[in-house]
Amino acid sequence: MKTTNKKNAAMILAFAVLIVPIMAYSASLIPCGQPAGTPDIIVGGATYQTTNECGFNDLIVLANTIVEFLMYSVSVPLAALGFVYAGARLVLFQDKEGEWTAAKSRFGDIALGFGIMIGAYVVIKTILFAFLTTEQANFMQFMLQ
Repeated sequence: MKTTNKKNAAMILAFAVLIVPIMAYSASLIPCGQPAGTPDIIVGGATYQTTNECGFNDLIVLANTIVEFLMYSVSVPLAALGFVYAGARLVLFQDKEGEWTAAKSRFGDIALGFGIMIGAYVVIKTILFAFLTTEQANFMQFMLQ
């Protein structure tokens, strides 16, 4: 790897490390300890006041908010873009055998990765639902929707 590539990668990583907390704070992902006037967070129909003191339940709400964001807002569009890219390569390189095979394998890889991700999500939700008592299920209802 060239020195300039290492410098660019280090600069991007430093920028990401510095900007992620600011984005989380501005997006009101942190469900507690916010200044007065910060809008409440609504997760799965449940409303959480952001001006309350932080506790363990708020950590669970934060984790669930991040997982929902990654599952619905990031992975689905990325999978769609991957399928579009692989499909475009199938159309553009119809006469080249190697490119055709690579594009078909890319389709399979994207489908397999997306399927594993969705399967893991469903398994975790099923296990949570199976082992929770009714009191715990009432608290964790936002995760089971």
